[in-house]
Amino acid sequence: MNRCANKLSPEIIEDEISPDDAVEYINRRASEVYEMPEGFTIKGITILGEPPLYVGLKLKKKEILFYFKKPCFGTQLMKIKATEDEFDKIRAEGKRTK
Repeated sequence: MNRCANKLSPEIIEDEISPDDAVEYINRRASEVYEMPEGFTIKGITILGEPPLYVGLKLKKKEILFYFKKPCFGTQLMKIKATEDEFDKIRAEGKRTK
């Protein structure tokens, strides 16, 4: 199981953010928001955090918003470029909340 978020080459939006604040940001900025099951992956990287985990899709910009708990560093809010296949995977595995 690979858990290194740096391999995604993310853009860090906010360093040291609380999960609640990250979810609030995602809900404000994303076109679609999904509650994801524990152990879900983005591009082969397992996303760490306290369940439930939320992921946002920015459809026009083709981006995924998510937060990741880095051991010993805390929670970071990130975004990465995405493909339609990655959007479809999130839609299939997650439960839509927005």
